[in-house]
Amino acid sequence: MSFSELLAGYGTRTIGEGMSIESVFALLKVRGEDGSAAWSVRTGGVQLAMEELLGVLEGLTTSLRQRLTRAWKGTLAQDPPAAATVDQRPPQPVPFSELLAGFETVGVADEHLIESVFAVIKARRVDGAPVWYVRSAEMTLGSEELLGALDGYASTVRLDLAASWKW
Repeated sequence: MSFSELLAGYGTRTIGEGMSIESVFALLKVRGEDGSAAWSVRTGGVQLAMEELLGVLEGLTTSLRQRLTRAWKGTLAQDPPAAATVDQRPPQPVPFSELLAGFETVGVADEHLIESVFAVIKARRVDGAPVWYVRSAEMTLGSEELLGALDGYASTVRLDLAASWKW
């Protein structure tokens, strides 16, 4: 099904001007009819190599761990300012269905309601350089919960990659 259909009604923020989205993977927190929560991953666009996917997940989890450590130490407010970008305007709201138009993925079973979306988007600038974005929608995930979910996904990718090695 299309990401547009899967995420219809969910909003997020735009990515940079002139960017073309190449690939996306979305971590979905879903809730079953019985109230139980589960995690699911949906992908679309150009398939990432396992090594690249693992690298992105390692970068995200390391960044979250560092941010949590600074928060626990009380030094989070001392973060250095983010690097300046060409476009200083804040990202504008946009439906996920518009942001990911044209991308196909696997649907979610009817008995599950998508509670939260955390998407990692690989885009290309006009000059061809890759740029990574993270976007979320609906219920905001706490850093600890997001770290646990991403770390779990990274573990499965790590195991799949290890199994692909022929010694």
